[in-house]
Formats: sequence, structure tokens, C-alpha cells
Amino acid sequence: MSNVQSLIGQHFAYAHGRTGVLQQLLLSQSDVDRLLGAPDGKATEQILTELKMTSIIDQGIREGNAVLQAVAGWIRSEVEQMSPLAKQPIFSILWLEGDAPLLAYLLKEAHGLTSEIAQEPVSGMSAYAPDSLRALVRERIEGDLPSHLTSFVSEVLATDGINARSIDTKVAQFIANTSLALAKTSGSPLIRKYVRRNIDLQNIRTALRLADEDRDESLFYMLNGGSISASDLAGPLSSIVTAVGKSELGYLLSDVLQSNEDKNALERKLSEVIAAVIADMWNVPLSIEPVFAFAAIGISQLKLLRMILIGKRNGLSPQDIKRALPPFLSATHYLS
Repeated sequence: MSNVQSLIGQHFAYAHGRTGVLQQLLLSQSDVDRLLGAPDGKATEQILTELKMTSIIDQGIREGNAVLQAVAGWIRSEVEQMSPLAKQPIFSILWLEGDAPLLAYLLKEAHGLTSEIAQEPVSGMSAYAPDSLRALVRERIEGDLPSHLTSFVSEVLATDGINARSIDTKVAQFIANTSLALAKTSGSPLIRKYVRRNIDLQNIRTALRLADEDRDESLFYMLNGGSISASDLAGPLSSIVTAVGKSELGYLLSDVLQSNEDKNALERKLSEVIAAVIADMWNVPLSIEPVFAFAAIGISQLKLLRMILIGKRNGLSPQDIKRALPPFLSATHYLS
């Protein structure tokens, strides 16, 4: 074994032990229930500071958004400590999810497609510095941003007559293409599967939303790169059910798609698709997969916390907030 391989092996040995500790700090379902039961935004912020997940940040931070921002920084710091330098770019697959809303907003703004009351999205995690993205889109300052990003932005900015939905689709495809390329460099079949499954789920949601529209119109907004052909998914509900039924996801999704009535049930099933991939990652010792699983679960839980905080600040009932929440992903190694 070379010295480099030995060092990487030692790094992953440390990561294997460390992720076991970190899992205990992630949210439990009882934490979520406690937050949902808080009477208002102030009480929710107080509960946030009492969670295991927030015990590792500066205890002087009390404001909810600042707490979540600090937790995001902690997650990223842990990932960087547990990952060899050569493997760290792979985690941009996860960080990029935070860049997409801001990039889409800035491109819409540049085309005059945002309203006066629209607010710039805020993400706790991103691959590119938000200030750099703003400078790129608003002032054409490329800085040290990668060429594939600057070329993409230039192309969208130069497109005449583009609408908001097309910008969202183009940004989503850019993120998907970049994530697929990063996953290929990871050497991990599970990370590649994670990316392709996410593309499948985005396409299924889009196909269902546009099932009553013209097939070509629907296909225009689908993403390439998933395990299910976008052209097979585009079209009426019957086409969607058939395409998914023929895929590896058929056993899990066919029944709920055929009924297509309970949107919450569908989202729970879609969540199980990703949870299954992550559960497999936890169980690959001395590799990048458990670190990726920790980061993926952590980011998912931060999104959930942010939605609870927003709901409480806007006076929504626990029931209304719960209906709007994404399904809870736990840190378990196994699926029930």
C-alpha cells in the first residue's frame, strides 16, 4: 500500500468513528414533535438552543436563523475534517442544492422576471460564495468561479424571451450535470445512485404537475441524467405510472402514483427512495459514503428546521406546518 493510500485509510478510519458520534447529535422525531408543539416563534427559538444538534455551536447565539447558519457551518467543518482533501469537492453535490435558488433568482432578476416584493433566497449551505454569484450575474465579474458556471450564466443571460420556469429548469439541469460529473469522480456507486435518484424524483414531481399539459411541453421541463428516461415520464398519468413501474422504483412508488390523491403520501414515498440510498451509505466502512450520509441527513434536517421556524413566525398551526414539511429523514442505518 502506498503512503497516500495509507493516509486515506487512516482518514476514513477516523471518519468511521467520528460519524458514529455525530449521528447522536442529529435530530430525532421527538425533537421535531417538540418544535411543532412550540406556541410561537420565540418559544421555537428557545427549543432550538436546547437541541443536541445546537449544543456544539456558540451558546451565545439565540436568533433562529443565526442558529441554523451556525449549525450549517459546523456540519461543513466536520465534513472537511473527516474527508481527504482530494475527496472534498464531491460534497459540492450537496452544497450546490443551496446555490440553485439564489442562482435562479439572480438570473430571473437580470431578465426582469422578479417582482418588487420578491425576496432573495437565503441558504445555509452553498458551493459558491453568494457574493461571488451576485457579482457574476449582476456585474459580469467572474472572479475565481469555475468556467462551466460562468459559461452557463453567460448563456442564460444572453437568451432572449426566456421565462421564469425555463430559468428554473436550466438551473436545475446545470446543477444535475455538475452533480453527475462530481459523482463520477467519487468512485462510489452509492453516491452516483443518490444523484440519479434525486433527478428521478424531480422528474416525477414535474411530470405529475404537468400531466394534463401537452407531452412536448412537459418534456421541455424534464431533466436528463436520471435512471428513468425523461421522455418516458413525460405525458399523462398513465405514462408516468408505466415508466416508474418498469423501473427499480416501481415496487415502492407504483401504488401511490396510481391513486395520485394523497400528496403527502407520495412525498413520504419519494423520501423513502433517498432514505434507502443513504441508509446503505452508512454501512460502507472506511469510505467516503458515511461522511456523505451524515452531510445529506444534516442538510435535510436543517431545511426542515428552517421551515418550522418560518411557520411558527407566521403564526401557522402545528398541523398546517406539519403538512408543509418534507418527510423527516433520521440518522438510522436501517429503514423500518
